This record gives sequence, C-alpha cells and structure tokens, in this order.
Amino acid sequence: MLLRLCLLFLTLVSLSIATQINNNEQQIGVYEHLGNTIPLNLTFTDEYNKTKTLKEFIRNKPTVLTLNYYSCKALCSPLLTGVSHVLNKLDLKPYIDYNALTISIDPRDNFQTALAKKQTHIKMIKKPFPPQTWSFLTGTQKNINKITDAVGFKYKKRIKDGVIDYLHPGVIIVISPSGKISRYLNGVDYLPFDLKLALLEAKEERTGPTIAKTLLFCFAYDAKSKTYVFQAEKVIGILMFLIVAIFFIYLVKTGRKQEKDDE
Repeated sequence: MLLRLCLLFLTLVSLSIATQINNNEQQIGVYEHLGNTIPLNLTFTDEYNKTKTLKEFIRNKPTVLTLNYYSCKALCSPLLTGVSHVLNKLDLKPYIDYNALTISIDPRDNFQTALAKKQTHIKMIKKPFPPQTWSFLTGTQKNINKITDAVGFKYKKRIKDGVIDYLHPGVIIVISPSGKISRYLNGVDYLPFDLKLALLEAKEERTGPTIAKTLLFCFAYDAKSKTYVFQAEKVIGILMFLIVAIFFIYLVKTGRKQEKDDE
C-alpha cells in the first residue's frame, strides 16, 4: 500500500514536470526519446583524426554515449570523471562487452582537443582498459544538431565577455547495438549496477525507464544485494507529516465554521 502511494505521488510529480517541459520546448535539459534509433550514418572524427560513421564506432555493441565539449570548465569535467569512475568499477569487459563515445557539441573542437581530453580521463581508469573502448569525437554543427536532436539533448550556446560556452544537461545515454536509445542515466555520479543493467538491457535491444531522482527518495541502493530497497520508514514519516498537516487544516476550518455559527 505504501509503495503504491509513493509511486502514485511520484507519477503525479512526473506528470507535472512533463507538462511544464512541454510548455517550454526550448528549455535546457533532456527530452527522452526511448526506443528511437539514432542516425547511424552520421560521420564524426575521433581523437586519432579518423572519420567514421556512428555505426562503425558502435561496432554492433552496447554503447555509453555522453555529449560534452572539450573546453568545458563546469559540468563536463565532473560528468566525464563520473564516467571514468563507473567504467573503472564496471563488471563487464571493455571493448568486448561495450563501447563508450563522447561527442563534442562544440564544432570548434578538433581531434587534438579530443585526444587531450581522452588522455586525462583514460588515466583515471586503473583496471585494464583498451583505449579504443572510449572514443572522443568531433563533428560539424550539422551532424552535432542531428545527434542531439535524435537523443533529445537540449543545450544553449552562450557568449559572455567574448567567451563562448554552452549550457547543457548532464546525462549518460545508453545505445543498443542497432542504435536504439535504450536508457538515460541522469546526473554526474553513476552506480556500476545501474550502468551494467542498462548495458545488458541494451544488448538485448530492450529499453528501460529512467530512474527518477524523486524515486530515490523512496528507494535506497544496497551494495550487498546490488538492488534498490524500499525505505518504508522514510515514506511513513512523510505520510505521518501529511496526515498531521491535513488534520491541522481540518481543525482550522472547523474552528472558523464554529465561530461563524456562534455569531
């Protein structure tokens, strides 16, 4: 019963958020296109100055995709660091079981800036990790627009004091071997369990719902069982608070009604 109430509450919150997003299509954020297929014929250039299609980069493997830019001094660094850390802990074989792609949203980036960024984050992975597993790509504005539109990644270019930067969300997008958008993982800190599950689902060409941050209020990740555990005490606490609040409002209203009757 408590679980149903929690999920009902979260559903209402999600619907409210979705309505607000639909009213402002240009809002910076992630507009999920689960189940859609990305344009695999788009070409990008990797950190070794080799130009290939996305299909060639994916190599018929589940693929972790991030959208960043290589001169970013804000969100990109913690996000890519988060990717490095989760790949370091991931219980799958890199290059054999999955690929990783980072595509720059800045058309001014080139293979040199891509290589410098790759070297920084590859060093953070301490376990055996074939460098070809994770490619850092650059491309034309036209192709950047096509891939960001395909995955629902809304960002904004900003020029301040003559400096160009980009306002954008932080997200991992898991792509299936056929190019289908399988799952979104929001934020900059990722659990190996979540990413492994997403990659295994993608391998089977399945899609999975995004774990909303609000849902984590009701569930906590248990490292031993490697699953999410319902936090009954937290939900009960909120329900008790709501009951007290409703009772207080009832007392106020009945008190006012009694005063009117006495008059």
